Amino acid sequence: MSPRARIVLVLIGLAVLATVINLLRTRRLKEEYALLWLVAALTLVAAPLLIDPLDQIAFLLGVDYPPALFLGLGIVGLLLILFQLSLNISRFSDSIRVLTQEIAILRQRVERLEEDASRDKPIPIDEQD
Repeated sequence: MSPRARIVLVLIGLAVLATVINLLRTRRLKEEYALLWLVAALTLVAAPLLIDPLDQIAFLLGVDYPPALFLGLGIVGLLLILFQLSLNISRFSDSIRVLTQEIAILRQRVERLEEDASRDKPIPIDEQD
């Protein structure tokens, strides 16, 4: 890999790293998501600098074309990020369902109280929750 390509890749990695840190600093990215993105950004910075040792590791693993190993590892990293996001979506959808049910119950109680208040009827103690 040419030195110019390495410099460009390191600069891209540094830009991603700076973006993730800035999003963390401004609290637009939560810490639970930031860890994987920080690892990805550091990998983008380190990979072009360590390309020769990484090529040797790929050959030791029996991979004839080292970029194929790096692409596979990148895909696995993205799958881990997608898995984490899927877990959070599942958790949030359950929370939304529970909150929606609680809002419906509260709305029903408020409507019942408004009806009773409009009739000037005292609310029996056993119906108060």
